[in-house]
Amino acid sequence: MRMRIERINNGIVLDHIKAGVGIEILNLFPKDLLKTKIDYASFIESPSLGQKDIIKVENLDADPQTLMKMAILSPKITISIIRDGKVAEKIRPKVPPIVEGVLTCENPKCVTKRETYLTSRFKVTTEEGSVVRQCQYCEHIFKTKVGTL
Repeated sequence: MRMRIERINNGIVLDHIKAGVGIEILNLFPKDLLKTKIDYASFIESPSLGQKDIIKVENLDADPQTLMKMAILSPKITISIIRDGKVAEKIRPKVPPIVEGVLTCENPKCVTKRETYLTSRFKVTTEEGSVVRQCQYCEHIFKTKVGTL
């Protein structure tokens, strides 16, 4: 049996998501914005990735910080902006070398835990299927497999 995911007239299509990571990407959106039509398929066959997830969200746009988080979770993600049933723009977000205000430090002794006015700042790189984050305040390094942030 084949599943069919319907076209959307306006919204976003998130494609080339690492298989199994789609649910984490959906969790990036505020819950009140997700009171709309969402198509989500996981572990779909893909010639380029082997398997992938895909998400279509009607009448929703993504802000730059959310796009950056998506790129951290799934570096090969593509975001298509749909207007009047057609692709108006295709975005392949990149993770900049320095990420501010998006991630939080996991080190309990980091100054950002006590001084909440500080904006988080991380050096971010990817290597061998992992995302490496280094807090610019305490210099702790956190290595996470892609899709498990």
